[in-house]
Amino acid sequence: MSSSAGILSQTLQSITNTKISELRKQRESFANFKGDLLASVDTTTDQVVRVRKLLSAIGGCTTESGKKLEDLQDHDVSSSTGNLSLKNIRRFLDQSEYDPSIPRPLLKEWEHGLRRVLDQMTRKLDYADLYARLLTEWLADTSAATTPPPQASTGENGEPSDEPFELVAQTKLQQLREMFESYVFTPLDSDTAAITQYLDGLFDGEDAAKALKALRKEVRGIGSFLTSFSNPFNHGVLEWCIKGLLKNDLLTEHKKTLLADFLQNKVVLAEITDVLNMRYASLDSWTWGDEGISVEPRKQLNGKYRVMMDEDILQAIFLHYIGLSWSVEVKAVLRRVVQNKKVWKRPEPPMTRDEKRRREYFLGSASADSTQGLASKKRNAYENEYFLAQLPDTVQAGGRGGYDDEEVRDPQTNLKTPFEIRQQLLLQIASELLVHRAQHGAVAVVQSDIQWFYTSLSHSTIFTVMRYFGMPENWMTFFKKYLETPLKMVYESDESEVRHRKRGVPIAHAISNFMAEIVLFVLDFAVNQEAQGALLYRLTDDLWIWGDPRTTNDAWKSVQRSVNILGLTINKKKSGSVYPNREVSPDLPDGDVKWGFLKLDPDSGRWLIDQSDVDRHTQRLKRQLNSSKSVFSFIQIWNSCVGRFFKRTFGQPANCFGQEHVDMILDTHKRIQEQLFGEDSTTGKSVTDHLRKLIADRFDVHDIPDAFLYLPEELGGLSLCNPFVSYLLVRDKVIKSPEKPMQEFFELEKEMYKKAEEWFHTYGGYVKNSQGYMVLSSSERDSSFTTGRAEEEKFMSFTEYTQHRTTTSSGLKEAYEQLCSTPRNDNINVTRDVADAFFKPPIMQVDSCDSEQTWLLQLSSPELLQRFGGLSIVDKGLLPLGVMTMLRSKKVTWQEVL
Repeated sequence: MSSSAGILSQTLQSITNTKISELRKQRESFANFKGDLLASVDTTTDQVVRVRKLLSAIGGCTTESGKKLEDLQDHDVSSSTGNLSLKNIRRFLDQSEYDPSIPRPLLKEWEHGLRRVLDQMTRKLDYADLYARLLTEWLADTSAATTPPPQASTGENGEPSDEPFELVAQTKLQQLREMFESYVFTPLDSDTAAITQYLDGLFDGEDAAKALKALRKEVRGIGSFLTSFSNPFNHGVLEWCIKGLLKNDLLTEHKKTLLADFLQNKVVLAEITDVLNMRYASLDSWTWGDEGISVEPRKQLNGKYRVMMDEDILQAIFLHYIGLSWSVEVKAVLRRVVQNKKVWKRPEPPMTRDEKRRREYFLGSASADSTQGLASKKRNAYENEYFLAQLPDTVQAGGRGGYDDEEVRDPQTNLKTPFEIRQQLLLQIASELLVHRAQHGAVAVVQSDIQWFYTSLSHSTIFTVMRYFGMPENWMTFFKKYLETPLKMVYESDESEVRHRKRGVPIAHAISNFMAEIVLFVLDFAVNQEAQGALLYRLTDDLWIWGDPRTTNDAWKSVQRSVNILGLTINKKKSGSVYPNREVSPDLPDGDVKWGFLKLDPDSGRWLIDQSDVDRHTQRLKRQLNSSKSVFSFIQIWNSCVGRFFKRTFGQPANCFGQEHVDMILDTHKRIQEQLFGEDSTTGKSVTDHLRKLIADRFDVHDIPDAFLYLPEELGGLSLCNPFVSYLLVRDKVIKSPEKPMQEFFELEKEMYKKAEEWFHTYGGYVKNSQGYMVLSSSERDSSFTTGRAEEEKFMSFTEYTQHRTTTSSGLKEAYEQLCSTPRNDNINVTRDVADAFFKPPIMQVDSCDSEQTWLLQLSSPELLQRFGGLSIVDKGLLPLGVMTMLRSKKVTWQEVL
């Protein structure tokens, strides 16, 4: 941790201790105050006096804002007969002094209500004290952010034994190091002549040759442009470079903390600017240095290890700038190749001139507009969302993190995160399979992955492809030095000798992503050229192909051929295919098609949750939860694993999955809790029962309401994630049958055809008038505008009408969009008493009261209003939220890897 971060942490710790100390004094003082007050009231026989004593004492109490309750005009007192304000009670008491009609039972009711207010105040302080003790427990728990490895077995005395798990972990890490070294320090000399010949074949033909010539010219121009800069670094450039580095996994958490501090210090930024501009001015003589870069396995959030370099911060900023600059410019150049209709093939057959003329005649000019159809929508999505997806479109975007990270969308750029792109791709695959199957019956889908892609990538392959596309030689020299990094392998406390990398690219670098995407563009282009215009959907080295079985088969053959020529290897363990309701083609890879916990069922064509995989992860989660040493660390692990990991890997509810998918998720979450907590009958079968028992055993506090566990910290809750509510909010908004949109489209299409035929028989076809506009022939008086074709006196057949529906049918596009759409929340109805409570502090000041929290508040409202007098359990000012925010910002890592 940096010094400034450490000082901040110490300050928050001190503030927290002070708050906890003051809270205990306040609780003790209020207990004495309440005891004395009730004793005094109990000795008084006059009912009016009893109420006045209670009213005066309670009115003198102060709120979180420092105001006395008697000064608040609208302070409500929750009672069994409704809500009464303190001011109203005081005025009614004045009335009772003169008006004998005020009933005595009403006075007793006011007394009961005021006593209930005292109990609610006591309860709030009690739960504030419990909250403080829970936080103290968490602060004492050194494993709060990353719990220690769960134990694999027990020793002879029945106590947990550390040795087996540690030995297994050490063995796996050693195997990882050995595998890494076997790749990166052993060069792979790919067949450069074969690669060049293969590329020549792909760019064969006049139009492709012209596109290649233009591509090379633009790449050379980019190189000259970037070399011409004398002082490229300034405050703005440093800002987007640093923000980009903070998003990815290149640097350690310690160095990320330093980088974040740099952003707040203009003096430091000015010094860094000067140093990096001097370094850029001598780009030709740049090197990594002779001392070598330390390399060691680093644990990711998913529990897996990746071998990462621990490089200098300034070096990282310098290289990030170069990588982003090349990425943005080259992506724009290659996108122009994809947008070139004469080069990049379209999967749908083009409309002939005669077909277009007949559609315009029978249906009007809009019917031949290819921009309104599904094909155009898919093409735009491919070009803008998936094409070279690892490269940013602008330098401000800063590059992308890993596809399994927890990156949050930047509100300034509003760019989709890698996770959002993956979710979008899943919905597109599921929707297109439904659309294709409904139209053509048979559809195939292939999923694959390149084994150890970044680590195994041949340097000769990179240089050959980059040189083929026009990379200037001065930049080739720089990139060669970048790739041949001097590395020192770290073994516990020791480091190996310095050795230069001979294969693979450094992970998480912008330059590495640039090189990887340049090489894999060859796959994209090859599949398109060799498989009838098919599209390879690729997120770095995760590959997806789907559609017509024959085309999909050809596309897979093209992938295999390209991968082999480029010196890469298909990962068979992560490759699979499904051909629903048919035997799998022998050319397609064996194995399942999976996305997270979803598996595409080959018989039904539905995406089902792989329960066996969920069960394995549930057992891992159980061991990790059991290893937690505090209630808050338990909740943090639960929220990270159940609230985020499981939620992401179950897939987002959408119409293409249907309501059945939501029900599967709900059932699975129920099973998860039964497996986690069902074996011990003393804790119940839910996470809330388990936590209640933990709190009762450790802190001797009983009768904990669910609201205390579920509400956000600002309302005095523990922010436990309820995994059911988010799905119940959308369940009724998801269509029950995923086949329904296509069924409705076919019915609508037939109706539209009949109407078009009737229109034609009534008004005739469409022709061009003297001004060139399409008009009905019946409205054109000049007989010279009749078609003169006998075959056009009979309306087009339904087969001809539907022949180009993929490119021309807006109805098909709308059905597809309906399948891809995700449901909006169907918010819970809020009752009047809860609605009134929402407009009072602190509820109205809490940002986190979204649809899920509103659901939980409404569910818990009777108990909250009765026991706490409102929708908050603890006054916000009593809570040490600063240290809570700091502790919750630390991410949870899976401790075991399957």
